[in-house]
Amino acid sequence: MVRATESGGPQRGGTGPEGLPSVPGSAYPVRQTRPQHEGYAAQAVIPAEQGPVPRSTLGLVTYNGRAPGIWLSSCHGGAGASTLAALIPNSVSAGRYWPTPAPPGQSQVLLVARSHAAGLCAAQAAVAQWAAGTLPSVQLIGLAVVADAPGKRPKPLADLMRLIAGGVPRLWDLPWVEAFRLGDPPDKVRLPPAYARLVRDVGGPVPS
Repeated sequence: MVRATESGGPQRGGTGPEGLPSVPGSAYPVRQTRPQHEGYAAQAVIPAEQGPVPRSTLGLVTYNGRAPGIWLSSCHGGAGASTLAALIPNSVSAGRYWPTPAPPGQSQVLLVARSHAAGLCAAQAAVAQWAAGTLPSVQLIGLAVVADAPGKRPKPLADLMRLIAGGVPRLWDLPWVEAFRLGDPPDKVRLPPAYARLVRDVGGPVPS
């Protein structure tokens, strides 16, 4: 069962995969890695549990220098942000952080989550945090939801995804790609049209 709390944070029924990050109060630890890119330097890092209310699994990182055109922020571990960053030109995975520029400016951010219950709940919490107006430096492009399994999505998850879609500027529903599971390089995989649509929509050339 999946349900949202009144504060916008998720509650989960049952257990999840080992190492999966969570919002405060969950049994799963939040393990974050700082974004890495040669064009900028990270300055201040605020972990998720000290971030603005409402809280999510994302912390805050302040950077200066040349930044990418688009940051991909993972709502949880294993969301697929690094894979998508390999497909989208001039994009970089920010890990589980909201990137905020210094001096103040605007960061274009695409949230990434898996379509399982824990992933969607983490995405819901991140969207609620952005919608609360606590991240004025973040220009949210939307949310990319990457399928966590092949086949039809269970109705409770499909319903939750539709609910979340109402709170973001745009949502991209990306289907399962077996080749990613096998470790094939993203730029060598024949991708479903939904991936090309995402790349086109965020301003990059469509992968061949």
